[in-house]
Amino acid sequence: MPEKIKDKQYVMGFSWAGYRNGRKFPFMINTFSDDYINKDDSIEILGEEFKKKIYYPSFLSGEKIIEGKNIVIIFNGLELIQRPGKLVSFLVELRRKYGYTKLFYLQGISDPYTMPVLSYLGVNIFDDLYIRRESMESIKYTAAGKSRVDYNPLEENIKFAESMLESIFDSIKNNTLREIAEKIGISGKALEMLRIADREYYSEFASVFPSRTPYIQANSLESLNRPDITEYRNKILDYEKPDHRNIALLLPCSAKKPYSESKTHKKILGSIWQYRKYVHELIVTSPVGLVPRELESGYPARFYDIPVIGTWYEDEKLMMKNLIKGYLARNHYKDVIAYIPDDLGFIMESIPSGSTVIEGRVTEEKNLSMLQEALREKISPESEYGKKLDDYKALLRFQFGSWIMPYLEDIKLINSFHQDMLVRGKNILFVYNDSIGRFSITPASGKFFLENNKFNVSIDNFRPTATVYAMGILDATSDIHAFDEVIMTHNNELRGTGTALIPSRAMIDMDSGAAIKVRAGLKN
Repeated sequence: MPEKIKDKQYVMGFSWAGYRNGRKFPFMINTFSDDYINKDDSIEILGEEFKKKIYYPSFLSGEKIIEGKNIVIIFNGLELIQRPGKLVSFLVELRRKYGYTKLFYLQGISDPYTMPVLSYLGVNIFDDLYIRRESMESIKYTAAGKSRVDYNPLEENIKFAESMLESIFDSIKNNTLREIAEKIGISGKALEMLRIADREYYSEFASVFPSRTPYIQANSLESLNRPDITEYRNKILDYEKPDHRNIALLLPCSAKKPYSESKTHKKILGSIWQYRKYVHELIVTSPVGLVPRELESGYPARFYDIPVIGTWYEDEKLMMKNLIKGYLARNHYKDVIAYIPDDLGFIMESIPSGSTVIEGRVTEEKNLSMLQEALREKISPESEYGKKLDDYKALLRFQFGSWIMPYLEDIKLINSFHQDMLVRGKNILFVYNDSIGRFSITPASGKFFLENNKFNVSIDNFRPTATVYAMGILDATSDIHAFDEVIMTHNNELRGTGTALIPSRAMIDMDSGAAIKVRAGLKN
């Protein structure tokens, strides 16, 4: 394992930020300092010496890397970035090989407009060679892009790049790096690399991307293909509706989240309150596509923001149509009602023939009366109706997987201190967290996860208290993302429950830093 990284450190996806030997990472090397010493037969980087003649063939023919104790040097960065597809492939292959055990130094690249995406792809160390070259050509960096000046702006450009690295550090710490990578769209190559990563390496990035972030700024089409958004849509295609809700009601989204707290939804729901237990409300939106009402308080439905202008891009339309069609092919309803504004008319080709479509202003009294009448015709006193417990079971399946369902028989829903809990007898199994729309695992339900080896972190022989650090972790199941609910075990003994702070691969690879926030530790 590498030398321990001191102090605080943060992981988001393949990106790492933290402190080491007094330096703050991501880091930019000053090539005119002791951080970069070029000798006849070796090169010294950040105090670590590399023999020039000893290298390993890289995954790209003709390129070279040198593997050190803590750092992997990737040569010819300026040439590699001219082939964005191969560079992304190269970095993904290196992360597969090294995980989080090495820092990646991409030599010769310090264009500040590509730094966010390269950090997102796993690069930790840059140098100032590119900045020095462009500064000699009188190119200056600004927030709006590059401009030509009549002097050498090296000092200003270095400061600009350092401020970009500071933003990257903060965004990794706060789990918002994806927003920075999408926002800095000045570099066409940066956007190309981001799109390639999303399209061709979705599974790799999804496996380490946090299960939730503070927010999603869906201001560009790149947001459609974020790993967390794509993973959500894939799970919706496999989603099983709550029991006893046999009428699907398609509704538009709203700017306010959760949708049910918006003026529009309050008016719609207030007019059909007596029918709601019979219907399954489905909100149509972008970039998440389709949101069952029972998922509206969770991630990503509650946490995205998108400009609401009543106009959809063709990519968004295609995504929503395909998702609705796929969802309705898996989930069969007795009736489908689409209560939609004119701008969502394109979804009609995705709903079954014979469905009821009410199109127009959704808050208009005439249309609300039509919706009431449609529901009145389709619902009889003998109709089955869903309960909140049914919705919660569907949510648990969505959160943890279908394996959990046999453990949910004979459970009851109670509310204690304004908190919903699922219980069996005197045992509290799951506690609902309304602020994030998810359930927490309790010691009583922890044994379900232990029996199935799900969301399981194997720790050394100690009793967890407030925080478990990576150095105390022996193994972790591959289903764990940052902010997932987990159990902690030792020799097949349940030791506690908590929330993961980093993905499972990082838990295994790293030997310091906080890995789990403990919710409940178990005593002997």
